[in-house]
Amino acid sequence: MLISIITPTFNSAHSIQETVRSIISQTYGNFEHIIVDNQSKDNTLDLIKNIYQDAGLEEKLKIITEKDKGIAEAFNKGIKNSTGEIIGILNSDDILFDESILYLIKTALSQTGKLIAHGNIFMEDHVFGSNFRFPLRDKILGIGFNHPGMFINREVYKRTGLYNTEMHYAMDVDFFFRLQKEYGNIEEVSAYINHPLVSMKAGGASWKNELKAIKEVKHSLIRNNMWNFESRVYYWVRIIRTRIKSFLTIIGLRRIVTIWRNIKWKTS
Repeated sequence: MLISIITPTFNSAHSIQETVRSIISQTYGNFEHIIVDNQSKDNTLDLIKNIYQDAGLEEKLKIITEKDKGIAEAFNKGIKNSTGEIIGILNSDDILFDESILYLIKTALSQTGKLIAHGNIFMEDHVFGSNFRFPLRDKILGIGFNHPGMFINREVYKRTGLYNTEMHYAMDVDFFFRLQKEYGNIEEVSAYINHPLVSMKAGGASWKNELKAIKEVKHSLIRNNMWNFESRVYYWVRIIRTRIKSFLTIIGLRRIVTIWRNIKWKTS
């Protein structure tokens, strides 16, 4: 079972080495790594090539270098150029949590009828506090997913379609909505791994532009004919919660947000 790992990059020299080393250190070695680079101006690509050459694994690396219109387009380029049965997306400042991850994915997706493997993530957040996050059930989605910790059978993308390139922050949530419409009970085709699969750093585009991301979620709900009373409540609760968080941060009460998040994720 070949696993394709897609990593979009742009001037990622500060973090890409850790990302790459987390992949080549996996105990399950049947993978390919596809770099989709948005014409980096630093030495991102040289660093990647050197690590693979030093490990004698050049045949596992594929690099696509061309201008793209956003991260959703980069995801899609990687998927289209991949050959694996299973596809995972690992951003250039994220790492696979330990050396067992690809083996866990292969084992989970070897089960009959399972098309999606997902699990926990470790969120490294120096602003509001780091913690382990498990997929929370959602009133709109039902089953919850952590997109950085998802590995998906190619057949799913063929049925559901790729990521919406009109979206800049919430393309993963839009994809989840389409998954729900296509498969109905997503849990039947999903394998949950109760283990952290990816360690990611806060500070990405959707983290920095949370209100814009929430507004894109609204547009996706409308587009997918899911804009009803319950989704309106969901939308406005998220808007209000985000504004409260911003206000508490501005007035120096960031600690309240940290405490609330610890309760939400059941951490100490």
